[in-house]
Parts: sequence; structure tokens; C-alpha cells
Amino acid sequence: MNVALLTEKQIERLGEVTMLIFEDREITNKQIRDNQNRLGNALKKLGIEENEVVAVSMSNCPEVFESFGAIFRIGGIALPILFVLPENEIRFILEDSEAVAVITDMVLAEKITKAAEGLEKIRHIIVLGGEYPGTLSYEKLLEESSDQLEIVEREPDDLAILMYTAGTTGKPKGVLLSHGNLIAQAEAAYAAMEMTKPSTSIICLPMAHIYGVGVYNTGTLNEFPESKSIMVRWFVPEEIMQLIEKYKVDFFPAVPTMFALIYNHPDVDKYDLSSLKDCVSAAAPLPAELRKGFTEKYGCTMRQLYGLTESSGIGAIFVPSMPYKEGAVGKPYPSMELKIFDDDDNELPPYEVGEIVLRGPQIMKGYLKRPEETAQALRGGWLHTGDVGYLDEEGYLYLTDRKKDIIIKGAENIMPHQIEEEIYKHPAVAEAAAVGVSDPVYGEDIVAYVALKPGAEATAEELLQFCKERLPSFKCPREVIILESLPKSSIGKILKRELRSMYARSEPGE
Repeated sequence: MNVALLTEKQIERLGEVTMLIFEDREITNKQIRDNQNRLGNALKKLGIEENEVVAVSMSNCPEVFESFGAIFRIGGIALPILFVLPENEIRFILEDSEAVAVITDMVLAEKITKAAEGLEKIRHIIVLGGEYPGTLSYEKLLEESSDQLEIVEREPDDLAILMYTAGTTGKPKGVLLSHGNLIAQAEAAYAAMEMTKPSTSIICLPMAHIYGVGVYNTGTLNEFPESKSIMVRWFVPEEIMQLIEKYKVDFFPAVPTMFALIYNHPDVDKYDLSSLKDCVSAAAPLPAELRKGFTEKYGCTMRQLYGLTESSGIGAIFVPSMPYKEGAVGKPYPSMELKIFDDDDNELPPYEVGEIVLRGPQIMKGYLKRPEETAQALRGGWLHTGDVGYLDEEGYLYLTDRKKDIIIKGAENIMPHQIEEEIYKHPAVAEAAAVGVSDPVYGEDIVAYVALKPGAEATAEELLQFCKERLPSFKCPREVIILESLPKSSIGKILKRELRSMYARSEPGE
């Protein structure tokens, strides 16, 4: 078993077909496979051995797929690193993972070399797209290497990817995902697509995120030679709209913020997005108003997906044939089990709110060098996600919030998502986030942060009054703060920890 075999099997099944279109250049599955072999041979010549960690940090491009595949083929462990991370975080990840090499590009070469400076384990830095002092040329390594390479056999439990979480509390944690995890994820995700005809998708998710990795692996199981993906280096709303129109994109996996930036874009009506048929939203709660507005405007569906890095990016989803329920994120994938536990790890009945736990072949092996945290997260044979939600009588999952984001006001547990859904109903609101802040009387109180749609006008007082008219008094924010935009992670998830810190710094005496 080796996740690299997914590409081999696709070539056997479909022959050589266009797999990607990148910057108007058509790239076939065989071209990617041959370059994976060339790079794999080059890595072996450099002395990189089985089970050694090789980092990959670059903006989206076909060479990301080539790099992952090359590492898998020689039995190495791929370490995706988001290219937007600051130098100090990259250094921590390189040192903690004990990576022996980094594959990057000219845009990041300076930052990567500085981050790796003095790290004894790093033996090579390979740079795509030009010459950089003290590094090796990606292109030259491929030119000098054969496109024939025997794939190293791996066991299902052998590590394939080491992927660091965003580090919402403390330092990022390295999540250990095996070949078996990634293959099980791809198979489950492809089955959930229920494909009956060719599809053209757009890839704007960062490939160093589990969502992006999953989209690629799932794509290798495609059964239709005409299917293809349009890849962009990074998310730019107007470019995405241009490409959807040009290539008649029908499948669009993204995060809620990406959909919102398109839907609220001042030039959105200049583009024909009517080809969109199926949109999948993940990585953050999908506001009901956004889903309703987007799907009505373009006549498409928008399904939700729930997952996390520790479960190879999947957990629950709406499959196309499943009746939609507003507010739900679908049902567990067929190969996974999902339950709701209380604080004592007892299973809760329908509609009781508790922690979401998962079990299945996609669940991580654990956290790198963190045995206690691994034992805690995987206790009882279940992955304890830290997410809070409930199941209805039909098994649909409703995600409320992260445990750490729940606001406890006067001993009352308040789900921020419920407040945000009401704020999103205001016609001027593009983004909303409710957070808990310190309060001398209640312990915590509620502050709502809002960003307005382009050209829209609303005052904080108006928005606060809007909340008072729609929410019970104990759930109503004590303050609404308007920002130009809300802070987000590299994949577009609103960062509530930064909003809490921002408010704490603004309080008197801080």
C-alpha cells in the first residue's frame, strides 16, 4: 500500500488525460507521474531515505503534487508547510519535525533559508523557478534524473504525511497521518461525491492544508477522462470568477469566506457563474444567509463538510442525494462512526449537545512527540475533536462551536454560532464573529465583531439594536465593533483567538 499508487491506478484506468489546467497550461496525469519519478530519483541520489521527513512549502502549482508524490514513492514522509506562515513558525515546524530537506520556490527561498539556518537536520533546500545561493535547482534535479522509479511498498500504518495544526492554543502540533489514512479518506470522499458524469473543478484551497490535500487525492479516483481541475496559486476573487466563466467550472470546493468574498464582490455581476452546479463548504460554519443567497443567485447547491486534520479532513457531509436540512452539516461518512459524548465520555441521545467524537480508518495515528496529548485525544478508541454539536433523530450532525469558543456567561453556556447567524441576517453584514470577553459580574460577556459588505453602511449602534430585536437579552452582545475585515487563517477561517486578544488589548489598563 502506498498513496502514490492512486496516480498509477488512474493512469492504468484512464490512460494519459489532462488532469490540471494551471495558468492556461494543460498538464496530464502522466506528466505529473513522470516528474514525481524524476524528483524521487533525485531525492534518493541526495541520500534521502525511507521514513525521513521532507518539507514542501510553496504556493499552489503542479510541482506541489509532484513533490508529494516523489516523497511518497521513495517511502519518505511529506511535511506540507503553509507558505504564508512567518519565519519563526516555519523554523519551529522544521526543527520539531526533524525534516532533512525542504522543497520550495523562489518567492519563499529567502524566508525558508533563514528559517532553516543552523538546523543541523536540514541537509538540502531545493528551489523551484530560479537559482538561489546555497540551494539546489528543482528543474536541474529533474533534468538529470530518470522518469523510471519503483514505488516503495508501505504498510497501511506507515506514515505518509506529517501535518501541523494551526496552533490555536500554544505551539502547532504535528498530526501523524498514514498511507492507510489518506487512501481511506480519498475513497470515502470520492464515494460521497456520487459522480455520474465528468466534472470541472477549481482548486483554490492551499495544498498545504488537509482540505487541499484531500481534494487532490480524491481527484485521482476520478472515473471520467474528461474531468479536470483548474488550479490557481492563491485565492483572488476576481480571478476565480474569470476562471469559472472561462472553463465552465461546475464543482467548487472552498471555505465560507471564499464564497462570501465572491457573493459580495462589487463586480460579481460582470461574470457568468451559471455553470456552477455543486459547491462544498468546509473548515468553518457556513452562515445560512450566505448559503441561501449564493445558491439562489447561481442555481447551484451548496453542501457542507465537517472534518479536521486529525481525521484526514473528513467526518460528516451532505452527499448530493441526501435531503438538505438547514443548519446541519450532513451525516457521517459511511466508513466512519460519529457520536456525541458528554464530559465523562458517555454517549448522548439525539438533540443533547456535547463533544463530537469520531472513529474510523481515517483517524490519525497521533501527535508527533506528544504521547500525553495523543492519549487524551484518542482515549477510548475515539478521536475527541474539541468541537461541540448534536445529532438529530435521523443522524444529521449540527455543529455549534469549538469547546474553547463557547461563551460561559453567568454559568449559562452560549453558542457563538447562534448569535452570528442572527447578525448575518442584516443586509449590510459580510462577516460576523461573536466572542467571549472577561466580565467582572458574569465571568464572560459577549462582543460581536462585524465587517460590512462593500459599499454598505451601518453603525455599531444600529447593529446592536438589530441583535436586541432578535436575540434573548442574555445572548445579546454588550458591544458591536465594526472592522474593515476580520482576521483569518491562511485558509480563510475567522480567528476568534485574535479577536479576543484584540479586545483584551483595547480594554482600559491593558
